[in-house]
Amino acid sequence: MVDSVVDPEQEVAMINKLLWATVAVVSLVTSAAVAASLTERMEMERMTVLKVDRVHARFLCAEHRHWTWISKGDVARLTSGDIVSLDRQQGRLPRVTVVRTAAQELSSPE
Repeated sequence: MVDSVVDPEQEVAMINKLLWATVAVVSLVTSAAVAASLTERMEMERMTVLKVDRVHARFLCAEHRHWTWISKGDVARLTSGDIVSLDRQQGRLPRVTVVRTAAQELSSPE
């Protein structure tokens, strides 16, 4: 039986290849996980306005089926069918950003 001797440079090169391959796989898996959590987060943060209660400054979310209280200034801009996102700040009412108006949503080819 003949033992093969590996050149130290070849051994280092093989270890480097293995390390880079491992780093690449971990990076891909991490990127996929981050993208999935970002997508889930965006879906959780985006809401469709079902009803607007201007008297009590709140709207009914179609996806979550609950009322969300917001500022009177924000509620004045909302209409049923708008797609909105919320910026929640501790101790304050959430700020509303209209992502797409109901008219934009209806005219979209999707």
